Amino acid sequence: MNEVALTGANGMTGSHMISLLKSKGIGYRAITRQEWDLTEWKSFDELDDIFGSVSAVFHFGAQLPYGDFDNENRQTQKTFDVNVRSCMNLAEWAKLRNVAIIFLSSSVVYKNPQASKIIESDSKVINGLGGFYGYSKVLAEGVLSYLSESGLKCTILRPSSIYGFGLPSDKLVQNYINIASSNGLIEIISARNKINFIHAYDVSNAALQAFNNKAWGVFNISSDKKNTILEVAEIAISISGSGSLMIKDDSKLDSAFTRFDLDSRLAKESFGFEAKISLKEGMTLMKNKMIAPC
Repeated sequence: MNEVALTGANGMTGSHMISLLKSKGIGYRAITRQEWDLTEWKSFDELDDIFGSVSAVFHFGAQLPYGDFDNENRQTQKTFDVNVRSCMNLAEWAKLRNVAIIFLSSSVVYKNPQASKIIESDSKVINGLGGFYGYSKVLAEGVLSYLSESGLKCTILRPSSIYGFGLPSDKLVQNYINIASSNGLIEIISARNKINFIHAYDVSNAALQAFNNKAWGVFNISSDKKNTILEVAEIAISISGSGSLMIKDDSKLDSAFTRFDLDSRLAKESFGFEAKISLKEGMTLMKNKMIAPC
């Protein structure tokens, strides 16, 4: 395989992708903000200098929301520039240079993230769980799909809830690990709610499999199991050997929901995708500050 490039190389999933590329002996260019600040529009000559003669760009760079999604209005312009405008810039160059793009989208593009067995053609969001971040991913997908109609080689991956070493400490999985590791108390209100978690290394594997199989199109990427919030807490305590748990009374709350129940059959049929890392294994890797299984 020729050399490939990776944007967002310093991010959580980018770090896992680099680990995978190294393990496969694949040459890569790690693109960080120092090489290309994605808010800046680049000429084709400038992009040539940045990417060289790579055969593919794994476009994982993105502007993530600060804290919770509700506080995102202040960064709308930056989110648009990084998540949408850079896709247009990169895709036009890639189409001209015959370079494939493997784009990391998100499951927050779906209008109803609590639906059962979500498939790729299900309705998309305008203003929902992901706020403008979610809509920016919809817009970015639209740009890539538009150029794909005129020759761009492109794969769009929609992963469920990604976790792994490097996850911010305010996110649920890392937060529970931190609390348990410090022998703290994990308090849960909605213990029965479920989430489909996918490890960042499995997402990276999916991206590489899709490229190797020239599987152009849109694909859900998820694990086969949905885990309750209670299970996440219990695993955190088990792997830490410390910590305690308190379940608050949630009998008056609405019925439990499942979030990001994505149907990944299309990815399995198209390029053999299968999630390998269980939640317990993935959380153990996080606790041990490891990216990939030994």
